[in-house]
Amino acid sequence: MATLSPSKVTVMEGENIELSCSTSGVPSPQLIWNMTLVSYSEIETSGQISVLRLFNLSSLDHNSKISCTAENIVGEKESALLLDILFPPKITKLSDAIPDHHWCIPFSVAGNPEPDLQWFLDDEMVTEGLYITTKIHDVTERESHGCLQLDSPTHLNNGRYMLVAKNQFGSDRKEVEAHFMRKPWGTEKEPYYYDLITEGPPVDPPEDRVAVYVVVGIAAVAFTGFLLMLVILKFGGNSKFGIKGCVLFQNIPVEMISR
Repeated sequence: MATLSPSKVTVMEGENIELSCSTSGVPSPQLIWNMTLVSYSEIETSGQISVLRLFNLSSLDHNSKISCTAENIVGEKESALLLDILFPPKITKLSDAIPDHHWCIPFSVAGNPEPDLQWFLDDEMVTEGLYITTKIHDVTERESHGCLQLDSPTHLNNGRYMLVAKNQFGSDRKEVEAHFMRKPWGTEKEPYYYDLITEGPPVDPPEDRVAVYVVVGIAAVAFTGFLLMLVILKFGGNSKFGIKGCVLFQNIPVEMISR
């Protein structure tokens, strides 16, 4: 037999605990502790009683299993518990928005008890509903993984998103910029193109510069053609190949041409 005491442990992060395991059997069984912990531990055994001491408990050990096993040639018996460690929320990940079936701002958050989540857009509370909602996709032993799901967001949804996680022991917050769509024509111009050389204020995008060059080029060609027309009109009358000479040639009678 193996008996672990206490049978349930709920403690705050950073505290110390002591667990005791007593065994019995014929022949006298071997006592074995099984655990994988981040927290520092010490084991002291005397006869069929063993004491496990854990120091400065880490939130990473929340929901970790600790077992005490008694084993002899007849068989074995195990007694186990899960560590219930209370700790304030920690937002371990908040990533850029990604397009999927819906737009998603991925996040991962840990906390015990499970924290309440609230989103803010440019410091204003986000009211969740049919088109904006928090989805939890996966829950592990220590973390919840999900995303803020946005259905067909527009330029009105662009901005700085802040996730706030709270429980009775504290809170945590993280921010991320999200850009879903450019503002439509006719609204205030967005600084979506910057001069990388001067690192100054926003400048016109490259397509606007190309349009200016095209207009200037067309104007230059038109002006050159106008100058050529003036030259032809001015000097054409003094040439037998000019416009005036051609008109006179067309009026010469046939008899004179035969002579």
